[in-house]
Amino acid sequence: MSTIAAPHRTHRVRTIALGVVAMLAMSSCQPNRFISGWIPYWGGTKSRAAITDASTTTLFSEASLFWYGARGDGTVTLNGTQGNLTTTVNALRAQGLPVIPTVVDGTAPGTMSGILANSVQRANHISQLVALVTTKGYDGVDLDYEVFAYNKSQIAIWSTIKPNWIAFVSQLAAELHVRGKVLSVTVPPVWNSGASGYTVYAQAEIAPWVDRLRLMVYDWSVSTPGPIAPMSWVNSVIAYSSSVVPVSKLQLGVPAYGRHWAVKKNAADVCSTAMVFNDAITLPEVGPLAASHGVTPVRDSYGELTFSWVESSAGEQVVTSTPPGYATSGSIAANVNSPTGEVLGRAQRVNPNIPANCTVQHTVHVPDATSIRQRADAALAAHWSGIAIWALGYETSEVYSALATVSAQRPNTTPPITIDTPITFTSPTPTGSTTTISGIAYHGEFDLSVPVRITVTRQFNGDTATVTKLARESRSGLPAGVGPFHGFSQSWFLAPDTYTLCVTQLGWGGTTLQSDCSQTFTVIAG
Repeated sequence: MSTIAAPHRTHRVRTIALGVVAMLAMSSCQPNRFISGWIPYWGGTKSRAAITDASTTTLFSEASLFWYGARGDGTVTLNGTQGNLTTTVNALRAQGLPVIPTVVDGTAPGTMSGILANSVQRANHISQLVALVTTKGYDGVDLDYEVFAYNKSQIAIWSTIKPNWIAFVSQLAAELHVRGKVLSVTVPPVWNSGASGYTVYAQAEIAPWVDRLRLMVYDWSVSTPGPIAPMSWVNSVIAYSSSVVPVSKLQLGVPAYGRHWAVKKNAADVCSTAMVFNDAITLPEVGPLAASHGVTPVRDSYGELTFSWVESSAGEQVVTSTPPGYATSGSIAANVNSPTGEVLGRAQRVNPNIPANCTVQHTVHVPDATSIRQRADAALAAHWSGIAIWALGYETSEVYSALATVSAQRPNTTPPITIDTPITFTSPTPTGSTTTISGIAYHGEFDLSVPVRITVTRQFNGDTATVTKLARESRSGLPAGVGPFHGFSQSWFLAPDTYTLCVTQLGWGGTTLQSDCSQTFTVIAG
């Protein structure tokens, strides 16, 4: 297989009507939040089923609204309807989940790489993304910029795109973090110890800046029949990314869809275009398709299900032709004049229909609940944050039954905010000192960094200084399952006086979870 021509997200999976997923009743109400996923704007009610059902929502760490697209002028626009978006956001908020919309690169090849290469255009695009997050009250943003991964003209200039991409991610992250917002980035993978895959996305270089890095480990086979996400490939991806990115930031993208290939069995056969195709298939469609052809899916050596059958047809292939049109009178002898000065073109011979004998080999490769669980186990064994499902609404209830028995990944207990003592004072002068407030804050059910608001109030005149930022600095000694990125620090130059300190941990959507306003400190002139 080519090191470049592997997977890309299947955004256009046919959405044949699926029943609303019937959700299981879990044996425990204890949250175990290791699942993320994308909610496509075309999915409707079925795409919200898992995050609105009380028996499965406790498995989710966050979800991304697959609703926005970046445009050629750097703006970000809405796909789908505002009504469905609002309904989905409200559903996530009702379950206390972070809302992190995905923005895809909706531009033509070369456009986004051009925006990133121009510092002014890049800054404008960053402003548009930050405005989307802040005006809508989202908890962050997820980037899914795939155009320069798969277009040949873009692949040729990866070495030029890569540093611009790193600059873009780092600058966007800085703008989001100072506002208490997270940055998630979704990218195609790298494997074979870094020798194969999509190195343009610079996993190691952007790792310090991102809060989530999702790897799209699917679409290994697209043009020809084969597995969607073979475990050998999955393991190779996990090994590489674990070596260059802090594992608590990583999520393994898993497919809830497969592919159905219908190809000519014999090269000489004459087949209609309707009989030969390569289409996507969602998990609820698998059973009915196999049953309709009297076949039973079997598990292949790659960890997925596969089944096949042969279909033959005989008859005539209809030959279509374009009816004759009119030509200008200057190009054809004027023999049948029209009122407009045009003439009828020469008569066209219509070929008869031709015999069409076609034998088609149908092959289906598709994951199921067992294979998704296998991939989740592999990610969690490597201490990754968890999995991200493409896409919510394509799965079945059996997926959640299989995932419900995964051992607890988070401590689930949210401790009080920790404020480091003593508060540090540096470079004292007669007019004041640089004062640094630091500590730890995290939510015990989640491993995402949380926003904190830090306020100091001067007792002399009541003046305040306030900042909201993401508590994402690395700290040691935190419980297993939450990762190390939950520290915060903030420095101000403060005049000599006594101050009251208040640190507030914010929840998703900006709600207040807890505050510690019990401490005072005194700045002494140097």
